[in-house]
Amino acid sequence: MKLDYSGKHLKTYRIVERANQLLISPFFKAEVNNLLATYCKKELSEEFLAILETEERILVKTTFSPFSKKKIFFKSNSLYVNTLRLKSSHRDALASLMHVVLNVADENHSISKLLDFENQRQKNHFFNEFGAISKSYI
Repeated sequence: MKLDYSGKHLKTYRIVERANQLLISPFFKAEVNNLLATYCKKELSEEFLAILETEERILVKTTFSPFSKKKIFFKSNSLYVNTLRLKSSHRDALASLMHVVLNVADENHSISKLLDFENQRQKNHFFNEFGAISKSYI
């Protein structure tokens, strides 16, 4: 996966660039493997990383939505960053972005089927932990 952002909002540009660096980083992949070890077998972690390493490009756009409480959301094959809600630190914004990237990767439920989550709560917990891994790499 690769995120494409061509706008002029500096904070969005920085978190998108950092997310792209993380998605190819061997250190990040090692941390993801450690996280996956608690959810599935070792063989499945290679399939999970293969989903993240696809050639899919995701367009990132900025929006100004004063009535939305979401910082980052996915709609119509694009990620939208609400610049009004992007007041948190770069670490928190990156974690939110990585969480949404995983949701995009799971759009056809390929990750959910692979990891065989018992319920929505377990899935959300995994996605939040995946996003939290990125906080230590900024």
